[in-house]
Amino acid sequence: MQEQTVSIEEAMHLVTAHMKNEDYRVAELVLEDILRAFPDDHDALYMLALCRYFTGDIKTALVHIEKAVAGEDTPAEWWCNFGIMLTHTGDFEKAEHAYDQAIETDPDYGQSYWNKSHMLWLQGHYEEAEKAARVGIKMNPDIPESWLNLGTALVKLDRKDEAIEAWEKAVKVNPEFAPAWNNLGNVLRENGQLEAAIEKCRKALEINPNYAEAQSNLANALMDSGEIDESEALYRQAISNKPDYVEARNNLAVNLIKQNRFHKAIEEARLALSYRPDYFDALLALSLACRYVGQIEEAERAIHKATIIRPDSAEARIDLADLLFMQDRYAAAEVELERAKQLKPNTPQLYFKLAHVLERGNKIEEALEVIDKAVELNPQMPDAYLKKGGIYHVSNRIEEARESFDKALELMPNSVGTMLAISELCLTTDDREKAEEYVERAKELAPNTPSLYLTLSKIKKFKEDDPDFQKMLELQDKAEQYGVDQETSLQFALYRAYEQMGDDEKCFEHLLKANTLKRSMVPYDAERQKDIFQSLKTMYSPENLKQFEGRGFESELPVFIVGMPRSGTTLTEQIISSHADVYGAGELVEVTMMDITFGALTPDNARAHGEWYIEQVRKRDKGGSAMRITDKMPGNFSALGKITSVLPQARIIHTRRNPIDTCLSCFKQNFARGQYWSYDMKELGEFYNAYLDLMAYWRDVIGDKFIEVDYEDTVNNLEPQARKLIEYVDLQWDDACLEPHKQKRAVLTASKQQVTKPVYKTSVKAWKKYEKQLAPLIDELQSGPAKDLLDL
Repeated sequence: MQEQTVSIEEAMHLVTAHMKNEDYRVAELVLEDILRAFPDDHDALYMLALCRYFTGDIKTALVHIEKAVAGEDTPAEWWCNFGIMLTHTGDFEKAEHAYDQAIETDPDYGQSYWNKSHMLWLQGHYEEAEKAARVGIKMNPDIPESWLNLGTALVKLDRKDEAIEAWEKAVKVNPEFAPAWNNLGNVLRENGQLEAAIEKCRKALEINPNYAEAQSNLANALMDSGEIDESEALYRQAISNKPDYVEARNNLAVNLIKQNRFHKAIEEARLALSYRPDYFDALLALSLACRYVGQIEEAERAIHKATIIRPDSAEARIDLADLLFMQDRYAAAEVELERAKQLKPNTPQLYFKLAHVLERGNKIEEALEVIDKAVELNPQMPDAYLKKGGIYHVSNRIEEARESFDKALELMPNSVGTMLAISELCLTTDDREKAEEYVERAKELAPNTPSLYLTLSKIKKFKEDDPDFQKMLELQDKAEQYGVDQETSLQFALYRAYEQMGDDEKCFEHLLKANTLKRSMVPYDAERQKDIFQSLKTMYSPENLKQFEGRGFESELPVFIVGMPRSGTTLTEQIISSHADVYGAGELVEVTMMDITFGALTPDNARAHGEWYIEQVRKRDKGGSAMRITDKMPGNFSALGKITSVLPQARIIHTRRNPIDTCLSCFKQNFARGQYWSYDMKELGEFYNAYLDLMAYWRDVIGDKFIEVDYEDTVNNLEPQARKLIEYVDLQWDDACLEPHKQKRAVLTASKQQVTKPVYKTSVKAWKKYEKQLAPLIDELQSGPAKDLLDL
């Protein structure tokens, strides 16, 4: 059989046909035959380079194209494609030379300019990238890629409106140009225009259903809108289409964090970092997810690396501050927050995070200011309203909290977190029916959310055959995957359930598990705490206290109720605030905020401290008629030196209770914030003894400035104690003070279920049934001042 031969022209025509059909492997075979016969054929070398490039063999493609452009009269297109390949490998210096050669060869070949623009953009040379793109547009305004690259440069130059105009020009030139639709969606989302962003990204996906970047950007906008499930599915599609797409992997990690699936989020963040070890956003996501599951060391490593990569990132500084607050490293956290404030870009997500950190640091007004900024920048951001409601709630601003939560639920109707927040708010105002309604709605949507059962345990009484109780038992085995906070909530819920069922052994077993989990997440240094109490004695020595005489602000308005948490502070406030002339403000942070506002206390600024405090608490009394306002922050027992120095006419009431009852009651609480000493029995006993020691000191130096009441006396003989309290705050008697449970006001503390009932005595010596399990606590109490108060 005679062998058929074809000319080189025919062979090249065949190659072109195969390449048009994307049959690159077949085209390669023909080109290899040509090059065996004509090794220096530049056309064949160039076409083979393209084939190898399109099949992903960049290294070999560069070898062939470098030989191709070495010939005479090399076309501008060849030089341009050489530049594209070099850009792909990150060899920007050679790429720039190739683009310049293309421009020199044919100044009218527009693709050289917009490809060079992209290369300059990758290097961060945004102004040069803009210039190159504009030259390309001037030569040929009908090339959508030129408009695309101009827009990407303008975004980096913080000229978003011009970028949007550029991309709109691109889609006008070519309505089927998916990258421009995708970029429009992305920048609109950054501007808070979520509906428009979703529309643009969906348009990109109509054109190219497998466009990974558009899938990820659409998912981002949907996630911001609260559509968590659809956004997760889109991130997974993007990763399936492009497995090394680190941005999508990181965004999936963020999505999983929002679902409380922290271990899975850590996996995705680590995968993203395996592709790109210095990927800033993935380091932030990894740090956040690790914080939730108690992996503090890895969280700290990740965030410190992020700050090294981008020392000028406000977001990284805020995350670092949050981590520092978690470890009670307040001074260092303040430094990072100040840096963040100087660096903060105009994005709602940043203000949202800043509000979270400020709230953790008890900077309530500042937190409200920045969350308002987030809302202003993105009025459609449900998480911002949820956070705002939470800040209002802890500030006892109930109506404002309700408005914010309702807005969050309006924007994100299926938000389980918002429903639980509203349920807790309803419990604060003793609207148990409404509270149960919201928690049941949450349960229908996400029955596997452990924390909802803790809220439910505050509303209903469990029995062993209760489906909710059985669900809690089922969740035990997989609660860990939801993070330490969620697992802790479930264990506290199980303790409450077993307590209701009278199973003391099981009850304490789960209580111990809950506290052990909680302790793993909180910082506490017992020696440091002792040093703080000792420094207070030095700071407020008798000699120093004399310097403040006559220097404070004279006002009879404030009544401070102090003591250990769970020692009867809430009941005491409830009795006093039942009086018609008293406003019960609850637990206020203003005493702590004084130093933040004015700096360290001195005789010269003592009056300013006191006057500022009075101004702040008066704002709480909306009616403006109260003669007394109560502040029942228990921890203010450590601030008695300060209080008596800045508000010398203030009434101070120290509540006391049996040490073991007090400590056990603290051990039973999953406190919203602070009280880090309460999650380990030995540390709890140490703190109680340190508290007694400090109160003994105050009794010696300012004992005439406060009275002391015992919880047991109050519940056993209510009327004499109530009359004593009202007489002390210098008001006429009011019979309403004998029925404190009938008072209709919000109660934020762990006692909120008890204060709505008549005064009862069942909490007296409640510790007896757990005497064996409480041995570590009792041993510690016996080693200090509490030993004289124990009734064993």
